[in-house]
Amino acid sequence: MLKSRFENISPADHDSAAVLIREAGDQLLARLEVVALQPKRILDVGCGMGHCARLLQKRYPAAEIGGVDDSAAMLAYANALSPSSIQWLCASLDTLPAEDHSIDLVVGNLVLPWCMDLKKTLQEWRRVLRPEGLLIFSTYGPDTLRELQGQPIQLPPFVDMHDLGDLLVHANFAGPVLDVEHFTLTYREQQRLQDELQMMGFIAGQEMLQPMEKNSMGVVPLTYEVIYGHAWKPEASKNVLAEDGVVKFPLAHLRRQKDIFFGK
Repeated sequence: MLKSRFENISPADHDSAAVLIREAGDQLLARLEVVALQPKRILDVGCGMGHCARLLQKRYPAAEIGGVDDSAAMLAYANALSPSSIQWLCASLDTLPAEDHSIDLVVGNLVLPWCMDLKKTLQEWRRVLRPEGLLIFSTYGPDTLRELQGQPIQLPPFVDMHDLGDLLVHANFAGPVLDVEHFTLTYREQQRLQDELQMMGFIAGQEMLQPMEKNSMGVVPLTYEVIYGHAWKPEASKNVLAEDGVVKFPLAHLRRQKDIFFGK
C-alpha cells in the first residue's frame, strides 16, 4: 500500500472522517443479498477500522472471518471497537495470510487505490479464493475529487470502470459485474475539507490546497465516484480469457446508478 499517506494519521482521526467508507461498505455488502452464497471463510482485505468485518459477522455468524490490514494501529483500533471472534491479521494486501483456494468470499472496500500493483493484488485475491468463490469490492473511479484538478497535490490513481473489468478478466475472474454511484460531500469551511482529505489519505500532510470557490449555496462540493464490482473464481478447468487475448463480457454488466449527496 501507499503507506506514507497513512503513517501519521491516527486511527481515531481516520475513523472520524470515514463516513463515505462506511456508506460504501454498506452499499457493497447489500449486494450480497442477491447472491446465493453461504461462505464458511471470509477475508475483509484492507479492513481498516473493521466496519465491513463486523457487518459480515452479523450476516454470516457461523463463518470464520479475518480482517486484513497492513496497519497494526488500525487493527488494534478495530479490535478495541468490537472484541469478537474476528481475526485481525496484519499483512500486506498483495501477500495475504491464507492458503491457496481456502477462502469463500474476499471483500475489499475502497482499498484498491492504495495498492501499488493492481494486477498483483487481484492475482493474490484470486489465489486465496476457492473455485467458485466470490470477490466483491468497491473502489474510487476517475471522477473522484475532480474539483481538485489543478491543485498542487498528487492524488492516488483512480481506475476507470471498464479498465477494471479488463483487469478482472485478465486475472481470470469470471462474470465480472460493475456499477457506479456518485456521492457529493459539501464543506462550508475549507480547513475542514483539507483536514478530512488528509485523514482519508488523499493528500499528504505537507500538501496545502489553494483557496477553493464556494458554490451558490455557500459550500465547496467534492465529488466521489464509487465503483462496485463482483466476480467469481471459475472452476479449475475453466479459463475466462479468450484465446485471442481479447477480454469479452456483456455491456449489460456495466450500469450506472443514482447520485447521492452528503452535507457537512
